[in-house]
Amino acid sequence: MTAKKSESLRQALPRRIKELRRTVQKRVHKGIDDATDLLPAGPRKALKRLSANVERAQTDLRKNAEKAINRARKRAEDVAGKVQERIEGAVNPLVKRLDVASRTEVNHLNKRVRELERRVGRQSTAA
Repeated sequence: MTAKKSESLRQALPRRIKELRRTVQKRVHKGIDDATDLLPAGPRKALKRLSANVERAQTDLRKNAEKAINRARKRAEDVAGKVQERIEGAVNPLVKRLDVASRTEVNHLNKRVRELERRVGRQSTAA
C-alpha cells in the first residue's frame, strides 16, 4: 500500500467510526423507545421518570467535573505562579551577587556601542 493510501485510510477511519457510533446510538435509542411504547402506562411513566433522573444526574456530574477541572487548573496556575515568584526571589539576589548584567542592560549597552561606532566612523571619514 502506498503512503498516500495509508494516510487517507488513517484520516477516513476515525470519521467512519464516528458515523458507525452515531448509527448504533440512533438504533439503540429507537429500540429503547419502541420497547418503552410496549409497556403499560404505569411502568412506562416510571421508566421515563427514571430516565429523566439519570439524565439529570449525568448533567450534574458533568457540570461538577467541569467545575473540579477548572478549580484544579486555577490551583495549578496559582501554584506555578508562586513557584515562579519563589524561584525569582532566590535567583535575583544570586544574580546581583554575581554582578551579571540583565537583558535590558545588555541591550542598552549594545545600543550605546552602536552609537559610538557610528560616531567614530563619521569622524574617521571626516578626517
